[in-house]
Amino acid sequence: MTAPHEEMACHTCLSPLNTLGVPPTYVHPTHLATDGHEPAPIPVSKLDTVRRSCDFCGDPYPIWTLHGGDVTAIAIGPTAGLVQDFGHSWAACAACQTHIDEGRTDKVIDRAVRALGHANHPQARERIEELHQAFLNARLPGRTLITTTAWPATTITPGELPKVRDRLTRFYRSPDNLPAALAITDPRDQIASGLERSHLYWIDNDFTDLAEHAAAQLPDIRIGRDLIPSADGMLIWPRPVTHRQLTGASWTDTIDGWHVVLYRTIGAGLHGKPLQRLREQVGWLAPMNAAHLSEQHLIPGDHPAAALISTWLLIAQQTAEVTTTGVDKAVAKTYARTNRPVPELRIVRIRGRRTNPGPDEKPTPDSQERSQTSRFWVSGHWRNQAHGPGRSLRRPVYIHPFLRGPDDAPIKLSTTVRMLSSRRPSPEEQ
Repeated sequence: MTAPHEEMACHTCLSPLNTLGVPPTYVHPTHLATDGHEPAPIPVSKLDTVRRSCDFCGDPYPIWTLHGGDVTAIAIGPTAGLVQDFGHSWAACAACQTHIDEGRTDKVIDRAVRALGHANHPQARERIEELHQAFLNARLPGRTLITTTAWPATTITPGELPKVRDRLTRFYRSPDNLPAALAITDPRDQIASGLERSHLYWIDNDFTDLAEHAAAQLPDIRIGRDLIPSADGMLIWPRPVTHRQLTGASWTDTIDGWHVVLYRTIGAGLHGKPLQRLREQVGWLAPMNAAHLSEQHLIPGDHPAAALISTWLLIAQQTAEVTTTGVDKAVAKTYARTNRPVPELRIVRIRGRRTNPGPDEKPTPDSQERSQTSRFWVSGHWRNQAHGPGRSLRRPVYIHPFLRGPDDAPIKLSTTVRMLSSRRPSPEEQ
């Protein structure tokens, strides 16, 4: 539920907070079990994830915000009255939304009664029905996708990418709203057009590990068009990456840069009609974060899109082996029926791992002395490389972990070895 002022959540547990009095005091909802920590208020607009629940039945994975009547409940006791404001914006899970769309509010009430454990209490059911009907009878047209729900991860396979892209494109062109905090209301059609033109990239597990490791150390950087693998693109990692738990990203070419949108997967755990409706109406991805990256403007290393930028850079420096593959027959037939060219899928893998430093990696006197008797691992890191006219420009290049020292020297056993590679290490490397 939302209030007239900006909605706040607890930065510790990510749960929406209730307000008391004016000026407001923020408190955890009474039904929420916490470890006793004090509320740490932060605007919901600053969070990628908010642990809210369906306001109809309590389901932990709400998907839509509905706007309706401003519901207030007053409980009169022997000494005083308790006023609880339920607000005019309610969160709905996929199942409740399906029942509401079908006009089956009785099933919505059934879900709420079961969730509250009041199945054998007719009066409790009547009170719940009064609250729900007070909201729904004054419901306004439209709904807004909730993009902050922490859904369990859904694995997207390479063959599913065209279908995932098509559903996402259709959603951008639908009348359903996106949260204002994403700030992509105006460029929605432009993003949809960019998705239609986009090259599709699926990143394999090893390359995902490498990109995530590199993202944690990404320096501040200026992005140029020579570093982007395609003007418009969509990219999927096989698992959520970084603390933001990103699963995908898309970028759309603009005059001075790119509209970048970061995504999480949605729908895991749903079944039957609610899942079918969600896949038809939204698809597999929900936007988590959006930004406009301007060409050659300095982008901080801790930017929300750091994992995407690191993946771009690793591909650009030929760390990646990009192979194309065809889509399955069912997808090809679908495209043929609509007279669209069948898309190419690009699988991104690690090209290989070097065991010796490159030509720009000059050993220090100290390392030369140590390498005379042993070999040791140098951790992966970013290094600025000269490029451009007169080599006057600099861009980060990721240096893979490598062994430094003579080939016949033993490996220093005290060194922790972390290898990111598509091949098995040799016996001596182990």
